[in-house]
Amino acid sequence: MLRQLAVSIATFMALSHSQLARAETWFEVEVYVFERQSQTTEQWPNAPIATNTHRAIDLISPLVAQAVIPMDSAATPCTLVFDADANSHCAEQLNADGTTVTNVSSDGTSAPAAINTVATEYRYPSTIPSEISNNNTANASSGADALLLSSSQGQFASIISSLSRERGNRSLLHMTWQQPMRSKSGAVPIHLFAGKDFSASYHFDGRKIAEQALNEPMLNADGIPMPIPTVSPVWELDGTLNIYLNHYLYIETALNLRKEGRKLMAVENTDLATATTPQPKVMTPYLMAIPLEQNRRVKSEEIHYLDHPEMGMVIQIRKMAQPSNPVGQDAGVAQTVQY
Repeated sequence: MLRQLAVSIATFMALSHSQLARAETWFEVEVYVFERQSQTTEQWPNAPIATNTHRAIDLISPLVAQAVIPMDSAATPCTLVFDADANSHCAEQLNADGTTVTNVSSDGTSAPAAINTVATEYRYPSTIPSEISNNNTANASSGADALLLSSSQGQFASIISSLSRERGNRSLLHMTWQQPMRSKSGAVPIHLFAGKDFSASYHFDGRKIAEQALNEPMLNADGIPMPIPTVSPVWELDGTLNIYLNHYLYIETALNLRKEGRKLMAVENTDLATATTPQPKVMTPYLMAIPLEQNRRVKSEEIHYLDHPEMGMVIQIRKMAQPSNPVGQDAGVAQTVQY
C-alpha cells in the first residue's frame, strides 16, 4: 500500500514538473537606449554600480566581435567571424578544445555556436554600432535561452526617429529578441553594452591611465618586453537587463553610462620622504559612471519609458506565438500570472 502511494506521488511530481516545463511562456522584448545631454547638477557615485554580467546572456558579442580561438601552434589565428574560407583550418582545433565560437555560413552571415565548456574570448572594435540585429528573420526554437531578432522584426522605428530628432539625444543601443520568462530565481539577465570602449584611456574605476603606462612596455627580469595583457573593455554603456515573472512582469536594470569628465583628486606621490604629507588635490580627467538602476512592474504590450537625467530607455514586452517545441527545463513559474 505504501509502495503504491509512493509511486503515485512520484508520478504526480514528474507530471507536474513536465507541465511546468511546458508552461514556460515566451515573450518578445524590444529595447532602445539613448544618451541625452542635460545640465543636471546631480552628483553621481564615485564608482560604477555592481553589475553581474558574467552569468548574463550575451547576444551582442557574436555579431560585433571576433571570436579568438587559442591554437597549440603558431598557425594562422582562428577568428571565425568574417571569413569562413580563410579559417577552415580551425575546424579540427575547435572540436579538440571545445571552445565556443561564432559559426560562419558561406554568405558571410554569423550566428552563435552551441555553448560548450570553454568560454569564448573576443576581440572587440573600439566602437559598437547602436543597431544590433540578426542578419536573418528568426523565431525561437526549443533549447534556447534567448534569440536575437532581425531589425525588420522590431517595432520602434517611429519612436527612434522621433527621439533622434530631439536636440541632444544620441542613440546607444537598439535590439529585439525573444526569451522565455521565468521566476526571479530562475531568470537569466541579458548583457547590454554599447558605444565606445574607453579601456585604452581609463581604468574601469574611472581613473585616467598614465601616459607613461601607455607608452612604455613592461620588461621582464631579462629586459625583454612582456606581452601586452588583455584588458577588458570599458564600454560607454554596460550592464544587465533582467525580466522575470512574479505574478506580474518585472524589469530590473543595472546599467552604467560612462562619460568623460573631470574630478577633484589627490596628486599621486611616489616620494617616500613626503608620503606622510597631505597631498594637494587637482582637477583630473576622470571617467564618470552614471547609473540606471531600477526595478519596475510592467504590463505586456505597453511601451514603457525609464527616465533619467542623462539617458533614457524605451522597452516593450510583447506576447508572441509560442515555440512549437517547448523548452524542456524547469520554468519555475507555477503561479497565476498577470501579463
